[in-house]
Amino acid sequence: MIRPLVILTTFILLFSCGRLEKKPEQSKAVQTTKQIDILEPDHDTLPNGKRLLDNMDSGMVHYYKEVVGSDTLKGGYITCYGIDDSTKYFYLRHGDTLHLINQGSILASTWGLGTFEKDFPTFFMTQIDNGNGCPSSYQIFDKKTGKNILGDKVEADSYKYLQDTLFMLYDTWDDHKRTNTITLFNVTTKKKEFYELPDNLPDFCDIQIGKLSKKSLTLTFESYVGDTFELTKTYSR
Repeated sequence: MIRPLVILTTFILLFSCGRLEKKPEQSKAVQTTKQIDILEPDHDTLPNGKRLLDNMDSGMVHYYKEVVGSDTLKGGYITCYGIDDSTKYFYLRHGDTLHLINQGSILASTWGLGTFEKDFPTFFMTQIDNGNGCPSSYQIFDKKTGKNILGDKVEADSYKYLQDTLFMLYDTWDDHKRTNTITLFNVTTKKKEFYELPDNLPDFCDIQIGKLSKKSLTLTFESYVGDTFELTKTYSR
Protein backbone atom coordinates (compact mmCIF):
# COMPACT_ATOMS: atom_id res chain seq x y z
CA MET A 1 0.00 0.00 0.00
CA ILE A 2 2.96 2.32 0.52
CA ARG A 3 4.10 2.26 -3.12
CA PRO A 4 0.73 3.31 -4.65
CA LEU A 5 0.49 6.06 -2.04
CA VAL A 6 3.92 7.38 -3.01
CA ILE A 7 2.98 7.33 -6.69
CA LEU A 8 -0.32 9.13 -5.98
CA THR A 9 1.46 11.78 -3.88
CA THR A 10 4.08 12.34 -6.61
CA PHE A 11 1.38 12.72 -9.26
CA ILE A 12 -0.46 15.32 -7.16
CA LEU A 13 2.76 17.32 -6.64
CA LEU A 14 3.62 17.26 -10.35
CA PHE A 15 0.12 18.33 -11.30
CA SER A 16 0.21 21.19 -8.78
CA CYS A 17 3.62 22.39 -10.05
CA GLY A 18 2.35 22.36 -13.63
CA ARG A 19 -0.52 24.62 -12.64
CA LEU A 20 1.73 26.99 -10.71
CA GLU A 21 4.04 27.43 -13.70
CA LYS A 22 1.24 28.99 -15.74
CA LYS A 23 0.61 31.88 -13.34
CA PRO A 24 3.50 34.13 -14.46
CA GLU A 25 2.31 33.86 -18.09
CA GLN A 26 -1.23 34.91 -17.14
CA SER A 27 0.10 37.82 -15.09
CA LYS A 28 2.32 38.93 -17.97
CA ALA A 29 -0.61 38.94 -20.40
CA VAL A 30 -2.67 41.15 -18.09
CA GLN A 31 0.18 43.62 -17.69
CA THR A 32 0.60 43.86 -21.46
CA THR A 33 -3.05 44.64 -22.18
CA LYS A 34 -3.04 47.36 -19.52
CA GLN A 35 -0.47 49.31 -21.49
CA ILE A 36 -2.93 50.09 -24.25
CA ASP A 37 -4.86 53.36 -24.21
CA ILE A 38 -6.31 53.25 -20.68
CA LEU A 39 -5.73 55.19 -17.49
CA GLU A 40 -3.06 53.71 -15.26
CA PRO A 41 -1.92 55.58 -12.13
CA ASP A 42 1.45 53.82 -12.11
CA HIS A 43 2.48 54.82 -15.66
CA ASP A 44 5.61 56.88 -16.17
CA THR A 45 5.09 60.62 -16.03
CA LEU A 46 6.29 63.21 -18.53
CA PRO A 47 8.31 66.30 -17.49
CA ASN A 48 5.09 68.33 -17.25
CA GLY A 49 3.46 65.81 -14.91
CA LYS A 50 1.12 64.23 -17.47
CA ARG A 51 0.97 60.44 -17.44
CA LEU A 52 2.61 58.66 -20.36
CA LEU A 53 -0.06 56.82 -22.34
CA ASP A 54 2.23 53.94 -23.28
CA ASN A 55 5.87 53.31 -24.07
CA MET A 56 5.66 50.67 -26.78
CA ASP A 57 6.98 51.27 -30.29
CA SER A 58 4.08 52.24 -32.57
CA GLY A 59 5.04 49.52 -35.05
CA MET A 60 3.80 46.89 -32.60
CA VAL A 61 0.31 45.44 -32.89
CA HIS A 62 -1.48 43.89 -29.94
CA TYR A 63 -4.87 42.22 -30.13
CA TYR A 64 -5.50 43.66 -33.60
CA LYS A 65 -5.05 47.23 -32.37
CA GLU A 66 -2.18 49.52 -33.29
CA VAL A 67 -0.26 50.99 -30.40
CA VAL A 68 0.31 54.74 -30.64
CA GLY A 69 3.54 54.34 -28.71
CA SER A 70 6.65 56.45 -28.30
CA ASP A 71 8.81 56.73 -31.42
CA THR A 72 12.43 57.87 -31.49
CA LEU A 73 13.26 60.24 -34.35
CA LYS A 74 16.52 61.48 -35.81
CA GLY A 75 18.32 63.97 -33.57
CA GLY A 76 17.17 62.34 -30.34
CA TYR A 77 13.57 63.56 -30.62
CA ILE A 78 10.66 61.43 -29.43
CA THR A 79 6.96 61.50 -30.27
CA CYS A 80 4.83 60.46 -27.30
CA TYR A 81 1.36 60.77 -25.81
CA GLY A 82 0.31 62.09 -22.41
CA ILE A 83 -2.97 61.72 -20.63
CA ASP A 84 -4.86 63.11 -17.65
CA ASP A 85 -8.39 62.69 -16.36
CA SER A 86 -10.00 64.61 -19.24
CA THR A 87 -7.55 65.07 -22.14
CA LYS A 88 -5.10 63.23 -24.38
CA TYR A 89 -1.96 65.02 -25.59
CA PHE A 90 0.42 64.40 -28.49
CA TYR A 91 3.94 65.70 -27.79
CA LEU A 92 7.31 66.07 -29.44
CA ARG A 93 9.93 65.53 -26.74
CA HIS A 94 13.62 66.39 -26.66
CA GLY A 95 15.18 65.75 -23.27
CA ASP A 96 12.86 67.43 -20.77
CA THR A 97 11.47 69.85 -23.38
CA LEU A 98 7.95 69.13 -24.61
CA HIS A 99 6.22 70.69 -27.61
CA LEU A 100 2.46 70.15 -27.78
CA ILE A 101 1.53 68.87 -31.23
CA ASN A 102 -2.20 68.23 -30.74
CA GLN A 103 -4.68 67.53 -27.98
CA GLY A 104 -8.22 66.22 -27.69
CA SER A 105 -10.85 64.73 -25.42
CA ILE A 106 -10.01 61.57 -23.53
CA LEU A 107 -13.11 60.03 -25.13
CA ALA A 108 -11.81 60.61 -28.67
CA SER A 109 -9.53 58.27 -30.60
CA THR A 110 -5.84 58.83 -29.98
CA TRP A 111 -5.22 58.37 -33.70
CA GLY A 112 -7.22 61.54 -34.30
CA LEU A 113 -4.35 63.49 -32.72
CA GLY A 114 -1.92 62.12 -35.30
CA THR A 115 0.51 59.24 -35.41
CA PHE A 116 4.11 59.20 -36.57
CA GLU A 117 4.33 58.74 -40.36
CA LYS A 118 7.78 59.74 -41.72
CA ASP A 119 11.01 61.08 -40.28
CA PHE A 120 13.29 63.69 -41.86
CA PRO A 121 16.46 65.40 -40.55
CA THR A 122 14.77 68.65 -39.44
CA PHE A 123 11.05 67.82 -39.42
CA PHE A 124 8.64 64.89 -39.24
CA MET A 125 5.26 63.97 -40.70
CA THR A 126 2.18 62.72 -38.91
CA GLN A 127 -0.94 61.02 -40.23
CA ILE A 128 -4.35 61.86 -38.79
CA ASP A 129 -7.07 59.23 -38.77
CA ASN A 130 -10.31 61.17 -39.30
CA GLY A 131 -12.50 58.12 -38.68
CA ASN A 132 -15.86 57.04 -40.12
CA GLY A 133 -14.42 56.23 -43.54
CA CYS A 134 -13.00 59.73 -44.05
CA PRO A 135 -9.62 59.99 -45.79
CA SER A 136 -6.53 60.45 -43.64
CA SER A 137 -4.81 63.82 -43.55
CA TYR A 138 -1.20 64.81 -42.86
CA GLN A 139 0.78 67.41 -40.95
CA ILE A 140 4.50 68.24 -40.80
CA PHE A 141 6.23 69.72 -37.76
CA ASP A 142 9.57 71.44 -37.28
CA LYS A 143 11.63 69.51 -34.74
CA LYS A 144 13.25 72.50 -33.06
CA THR A 145 10.06 74.50 -32.53
CA GLY A 146 7.32 71.86 -32.72
CA LYS A 147 5.36 74.19 -35.02
CA ASN A 148 3.20 73.03 -37.92
CA ILE A 149 5.17 74.00 -41.03
CA LEU A 150 2.02 74.24 -43.16
CA GLY A 151 0.40 76.68 -40.75
CA ASP A 152 -1.52 76.46 -37.49
CA LYS A 153 -3.86 73.44 -37.58
CA VAL A 154 -3.47 73.07 -41.37
CA GLU A 155 -3.84 69.48 -42.61
CA ALA A 156 -2.72 68.27 -46.02
CA ASP A 157 -4.95 66.04 -48.15
CA SER A 158 -2.05 64.42 -49.98
CA TYR A 159 1.71 64.46 -50.48
CA LYS A 160 4.09 63.42 -53.23
CA TYR A 161 7.79 63.53 -54.10
CA LEU A 162 9.28 65.15 -57.19
CA GLN A 163 12.73 63.61 -57.26
CA ASP A 164 13.91 64.19 -53.66
CA THR A 165 11.61 67.14 -52.93
CA LEU A 166 8.51 66.65 -50.81
CA PHE A 167 5.31 68.47 -51.80
CA MET A 168 2.18 68.76 -49.65
CA LEU A 169 -1.29 69.50 -51.03
CA TYR A 170 -3.89 71.24 -48.88
CA ASP A 171 -7.12 73.09 -49.46
CA THR A 172 -8.29 76.05 -47.39
CA TRP A 173 -11.58 76.55 -45.60
CA ASP A 174 -13.54 79.67 -44.69
CA ASP A 175 -16.34 79.32 -42.13
CA HIS A 176 -16.39 75.54 -42.67
CA LYS A 177 -16.70 75.94 -46.44
CA ARG A 178 -14.00 75.06 -48.96
CA THR A 179 -12.58 78.04 -50.84
CA ASN A 180 -12.01 77.94 -54.60
CA THR A 181 -8.24 77.38 -54.39
CA ILE A 182 -5.90 74.61 -53.36
CA THR A 183 -2.25 74.96 -52.36
CA LEU A 184 0.77 72.94 -53.42
CA PHE A 185 3.54 73.49 -50.85
CA ASN A 186 7.24 72.84 -51.53
CA VAL A 187 8.59 71.72 -48.15
CA THR A 188 12.21 72.49 -49.10
CA THR A 189 11.79 76.01 -50.48
CA LYS A 190 8.53 76.85 -48.62
CA LYS A 191 7.16 78.08 -51.96
CA LYS A 192 3.39 77.93 -52.42
CA GLU A 193 1.57 77.38 -55.70
CA PHE A 194 -2.16 78.11 -55.92
CA TYR A 195 -4.60 76.34 -58.23
CA GLU A 196 -8.29 76.96 -58.85
CA LEU A 197 -10.60 74.14 -57.88
CA PRO A 198 -13.34 72.85 -60.20
CA ASP A 199 -16.82 74.20 -59.60
CA ASN A 200 -19.46 72.33 -57.62
CA LEU A 201 -17.18 69.93 -55.79
CA PRO A 202 -19.05 67.91 -53.15
CA ASP A 203 -18.27 68.90 -49.56
CA PHE A 204 -17.00 65.41 -48.75
CA CYS A 205 -14.42 65.15 -51.52
CA ASP A 206 -11.03 63.47 -51.30
CA ILE A 207 -8.39 65.39 -53.29
CA GLN A 208 -5.17 63.57 -54.16
CA ILE A 209 -2.06 64.29 -56.22
CA GLY A 210 -2.23 61.95 -59.18
CA LYS A 211 0.92 63.04 -61.00
CA LEU A 212 3.48 65.74 -60.37
CA SER A 213 6.17 66.96 -62.75
CA LYS A 214 8.13 70.17 -63.27
CA LYS A 215 5.56 71.32 -65.82
CA SER A 216 2.23 69.91 -64.64
CA LEU A 217 0.11 68.83 -61.68
CA THR A 218 -2.68 66.27 -61.99
CA LEU A 219 -5.28 66.07 -59.23
CA THR A 220 -7.97 63.47 -58.69
CA PHE A 221 -11.28 64.28 -56.97
CA GLU A 222 -13.51 61.58 -55.48
CA SER A 223 -16.49 61.80 -53.12
CA TYR A 224 -16.53 59.60 -50.03
CA VAL A 225 -20.04 60.43 -48.78
CA GLY A 226 -23.26 60.56 -50.78
CA ASP A 227 -23.50 60.28 -54.56
CA THR A 228 -20.51 59.02 -56.53
CA PHE A 229 -18.33 61.78 -57.90
CA GLU A 230 -15.02 61.33 -59.74
CA LEU A 231 -12.94 63.86 -61.64
CA THR A 232 -9.37 64.25 -62.88
CA LYS A 233 -7.87 67.61 -63.76
CA THR A 234 -4.41 68.60 -64.97
CA TYR A 235 -2.89 72.03 -64.32
CA SER A 236 0.14 73.69 -65.87
CA ARG A 237 2.86 74.71 -63.42
